[in-house]
Amino acid sequence: MQYAHITLRVRDLEKSLAFYQGVLGLPVVRRLGGPNGPVFLGETAGPTIELIGGAEDPRFAGFSIGFTVDSLAEAEKRLEEAGFSRIRGPLSPNPSVVFSFFGDPDGVEIQLVEYRNG
Repeated sequence: MQYAHITLRVRDLEKSLAFYQGVLGLPVVRRLGGPNGPVFLGETAGPTIELIGGAEDPRFAGFSIGFTVDSLAEAEKRLEEAGFSRIRGPLSPNPSVVFSFFGDPDGVEIQLVEYRNG
């Protein structure tokens, strides 16, 4: 068995695409169906995020999606410039990692993780 994708049912597909593709920089792997998708984003050879629009009340309590970044400071700046606020962090449970959480347009927690040497 191989991990394939996470499905997120979102209110506004285009707004979510602007976040995941435009702000986070995930490429669209494939887009199927009509105006509510689904749309798969990520790397062609790896796991993807499937977005399906038209959800009336998405709920994501206790759920987050983690992305590794080369520079947490640069990633945070990009999100803040796009109008997204940090939920919590930066946190560093040990010297080799630091991370922060942001919310996507529907409130899904996005964890940005920078791994450090040492």
